[in-house]
Amino acid sequence: MTGRNDPCPCGSGKRYKHCHGAEAAPGADAQARQGLAAHQRNDLATAERAYREALTAAPEHPLALHYLGVVLYQQRRLAEAFPLLDRAAELVPHEPEFHNNRGLALAAAQRDAEAIAAYRRALDLKPSHAGAWSNLGLALQATGDVPGAVEAFRRGLDVAPDLPQLHWNLALALLLQGRFEEGWREYEWRLRAPELAARLRPFDGPRWAGQDPAGKTILLTAEQGLGDAIQFLRFAPRLADRGARVIAAVPPALRTLAATAPGVCESRTVDEPPARYDFHLPLLSLPHALGIAIEDVAVTIPYLRPDAARLREAAAAVAGSKLNVGLAWAGAAENTNDARRSMRLAALAPLFDVAGARLYSLKREGEALMPADAPWSDRLVATSLRNDFDGLAALVASLDLVISVDTSLVHLAGALGKPVWVLVPFAPDWRWQLGRSDSPWYPSVRLLRQTIAGDWSQPVRSAAAALEELAQRGER
Repeated sequence: MTGRNDPCPCGSGKRYKHCHGAEAAPGADAQARQGLAAHQRNDLATAERAYREALTAAPEHPLALHYLGVVLYQQRRLAEAFPLLDRAAELVPHEPEFHNNRGLALAAAQRDAEAIAAYRRALDLKPSHAGAWSNLGLALQATGDVPGAVEAFRRGLDVAPDLPQLHWNLALALLLQGRFEEGWREYEWRLRAPELAARLRPFDGPRWAGQDPAGKTILLTAEQGLGDAIQFLRFAPRLADRGARVIAAVPPALRTLAATAPGVCESRTVDEPPARYDFHLPLLSLPHALGIAIEDVAVTIPYLRPDAARLREAAAAVAGSKLNVGLAWAGAAENTNDARRSMRLAALAPLFDVAGARLYSLKREGEALMPADAPWSDRLVATSLRNDFDGLAALVASLDLVISVDTSLVHLAGALGKPVWVLVPFAPDWRWQLGRSDSPWYPSVRLLRQTIAGDWSQPVRSAAAALEELAQRGER
């Protein structure tokens, strides 16, 4: 907060009280300060009330305008946020944080070119703004400029060499380019990032650092989503083959399946690890510890096996159709990239016109559906198997094909050896690389990529045409 006797942030050279603070009614600054204190505690409701009270007293109070806009952006109320963020930036054009935060809202609205311009404006004003360098890199990557993103992240590290988020973002860009050696090294910084560290369960004892594992018990711990755990369980045999006893600590939903992974002698939930082990290691740190190159990621497929009883149940559920296809059109809403990777079921309408294909929902009961999806959701086969992960695995294993956006279902189907067509957003997740239609991780994966950011029509049309051809050939 600017003090009333401080220079005005607008750059006029006047004191704040004689410039943009001149019209502030008594108490407006105090209300804005209360809002900021609540905002810093993440008490958004209290912050919003305080900012609005400040604006009632002083309608053009720049900081109240701006940070009310930030609150609204954080609540995904973007249409309400933009007029406030825009006006605050007009009133105080020389405040870099105003432009940086405005860029965040623009990025959330997928207005990437405008977000890039906002971040560049912030950096023109404050070249040492490490957060703006990080945000610029993410926005450049969203437009497909991965080399530009890498450069932005490195520029940020020049001014903030110990900022974990910058290292983490750099890692993902390097891995996207297939630069695994440096990418895995930088990826270790994710464990220092507060947003991930807060969700990690601490484990006692030393971490495995690559020493001889023969005769040792090593606990591999899941740390992020189900898909990440499924993908990286493939590396457990690298330890078992060197004489280690490997225990996997995974989310409860994955416990049964994880026990079937080669090299895993026992699976536990992350909340109930074994009492004794020699070393532990986050699953996603295995590639760095093992020195995995891109040519080393392939393994024998399948490497997971569903429960036999659930498989019999699933086989009965899909009997009687020549071509059984599972659909997943959305991932977890809390994923920071969900708006770009997910779609509405209605966007998959062309698939419903393919004669001979029986389409199954791979989403839980009522999950990820909008009112506009009703005409298509009614035509999906909705078996209860999809409502728990072991049942879902059996259902996927019994289908002929899965068509999915980038979710854990892709990894599940790939690990089970099922053909899976992945609808990939314009700015792909690092594991799908750039420009490929296949995947080094899963030989059964076919990648159908957006050619225009936010436009799913082309990959969906490609999927529909390929499905039509498959149905006409009568192939399973």
